[in-house]
Amino acid sequence: MIPLLPLQEFMSLTSVQGKLCAFAPYFIYIDSLHAAWDFTKFHLSCSVLRFVLS
Repeated sequence: MIPLLPLQEFMSLTSVQGKLCAFAPYFIYIDSLHAAWDFTKFHLSCSVLRFVLS
């Protein structure tokens, strides 16, 4: 037999899932900023290296 969650627990679980869904775009945005920053650092270091070697 499948144990059923009490309604209150189910509602709080649904609320948590809703909050996670609301925050997901924010985390994706932060992750893309981080990736862009890593790319910029890499690009800058390559440019500096090229300048030093030339």
